[in-house]
Amino acid sequence: MRILHTADWHLGKLFYGSYLTEEQDYVLKHQFLPLIKDEGIDAVVLAGDVYDRSLPPTEAVALFDEIATKITAELKVPFLVISGNHDSAARLSFASRLLSSQGLYIAGELERMTGPVWLDDEDGPVAFLLAPYAEPAVVRHFFGDDSLRSHQEALAALLSWQQGQIPQGMRTVCAAHAFVAGGLAGDSERPLSIGGSDQVGSDLFTSFSYTALGHLHGPQQITTPTIRYAGSLLKYSFGEARQKKGAVVVDLDGKGKAHPVFHEFTPRHDVRIVSGSFEAVMAATDDRPDDFILVRLSDQQPILDGMAKLRRKYPNAMALEMPNRNTEAGGQRDFNLRQSTGQELFDSFSKAMRPDQPLTEAEEECVRQLWKELEKRQEGSSL
Repeated sequence: MRILHTADWHLGKLFYGSYLTEEQDYVLKHQFLPLIKDEGIDAVVLAGDVYDRSLPPTEAVALFDEIATKITAELKVPFLVISGNHDSAARLSFASRLLSSQGLYIAGELERMTGPVWLDDEDGPVAFLLAPYAEPAVVRHFFGDDSLRSHQEALAALLSWQQGQIPQGMRTVCAAHAFVAGGLAGDSERPLSIGGSDQVGSDLFTSFSYTALGHLHGPQQITTPTIRYAGSLLKYSFGEARQKKGAVVVDLDGKGKAHPVFHEFTPRHDVRIVSGSFEAVMAATDDRPDDFILVRLSDQQPILDGMAKLRRKYPNAMALEMPNRNTEAGGQRDFNLRQSTGQELFDSFSKAMRPDQPLTEAEEECVRQLWKELEKRQEGSSL
């Protein structure tokens, strides 16, 4: 059986005030769906965080509906989805029992789950255990077991309940949305809890042929190649700029041996960090100026109207950082606000903004005329 493992789509994600739905649409339609067809995928597993928030925008819901329909109705491939900590389990699992007859298996609310999903290939059945993200209190209530207090205990109980329905020696695939100890977290994942109690041990997954994890956005394996995170669909922060994004194609043979291979996606607009002096950045040749850019300048002196100038070259420049900016003066100037004239204040300001480019004679004359006009108006208003 050939399985496609994906995770953390975060449909409807806001990135510096702009929705990324069009970027997600591009990758899903032009790379994800063709991968399913080209690789002869037998089942698709989405390991949580379908949406970026519990009440997603309508465009995000429409996109998921379109992709799910293409996978199940057009490509005739079973699609197994679990809810993540960003999703509303109740909304995502609406009509899940009805949809399962169409090849769309959604595990969200625990009360709607009926156990493992069984899919067949030429070597027999494969059991898919679906473990959506659930707070320990939710799992505790579901099982009526007051001893389930931690994420480790809750997930262990959820998996044990499903494993009890699987015959010994059966090939198994687990899909879970969790923070597995040893995983490398980034700066765009929402914490599951405070103080590290959200982490679970990788030993929970050692008995499965393959474990498809979601939650951490960097693609990575945990202890073995068969316990792994596919990573997020796109880069969702500049902290992820160096990460590769894609999905994992897993070949599961008749003996239960899994052979995963990562397939990288190329976004329509990449997320990149451009570094250097302002002059060097503006002069450098860049063949992808429409990418989402964070500009990190090495200049020590402020750049007047720097972001506006950068956006002439990079229209999607999102942020500007100047880690070396000179702040030794602590924000204080060498003048007294109460004793300085308006023109003296302006002169000090212009020197701070243009330390290497003093005002020309024409500019100084223009400033003098402006101050004279302002002083006349001030005198006239006081009469």
